[in-house]
Amino acid sequence: MSYALSDVHTHYDETVFDTDRDAVLTEMHRKGVELIINSGSSVPSSKRSVILAHQHDFVWASVGVFPLEAYTVEADWLEQIAALADDERAVAIGEIGLDYFQPDADRAAQERVFIPQLELAQTMQLPVVIHDRDADEDMIRTLRNHPASGMIHRFFSKARYGFAFLEMGLSLGIGPAITYPNAGDLIEVVRQMPLDRLLLETDCPFLPPQSKEGARATSDMLDEVVETIAQVRGDISPEQVAQTALTNARRMFKIGESL
Repeated sequence: MSYALSDVHTHYDETVFDTDRDAVLTEMHRKGVELIINSGSSVPSSKRSVILAHQHDFVWASVGVFPLEAYTVEADWLEQIAALADDERAVAIGEIGLDYFQPDADRAAQERVFIPQLELAQTMQLPVVIHDRDADEDMIRTLRNHPASGMIHRFFSKARYGFAFLEMGLSLGIGPAITYPNAGDLIEVVRQMPLDRLLLETDCPFLPPQSKEGARATSDMLDEVVETIAQVRGDISPEQVAQTALTNARRMFKIGESL
């Protein structure tokens, strides 16, 4: 069954889509994906995201520098991101954040790129799309010192951190990770979270549902996610999950009903 889907975090500018990008996006829209936000992870990919958003009416862009790109930014990187964020098809600053997965991560360098982008979002009155991997304590500290509105992308931390982010007024991007056996903390958060903070995302091409593990993820795979969320909660149908997430996405990113 197909639902009116929204995918608020994708990477259709990745090279894995180079041979069939337009065909895939056309097919996504045909299958009922009504809104896609393509996320930049560097200055070049942010430029690609804006270009892609101009090519497809239902695609929008977020622009930003991802933490693992923080080590190689050019001197004028922030000015370039600000210019891209001023484009009419850019609706957020992201993907930005902290990533401590590698033990030798240069945390100071990541903060030096993360914090100016939080401040840019505040100045431009744009939401943020935050990447948080194994950095929850520092993320919460940073966001308390530099408040932001927006979302935690691909949330998959301990439940207590999910509730902390919700208390800070942030929304959570829920994706195919909820279909995997190790999703206990994520399920606990989804079961209790306010529905007006729920957003759907695939992080495609990187994370398909468990039933399609190893495949290239695409936005239509969120069908299985909305069904899992409905089953986990028990108080809402899959159709309502999809429509609620779409409404939330339009509100957060200030995207009108007419696409």
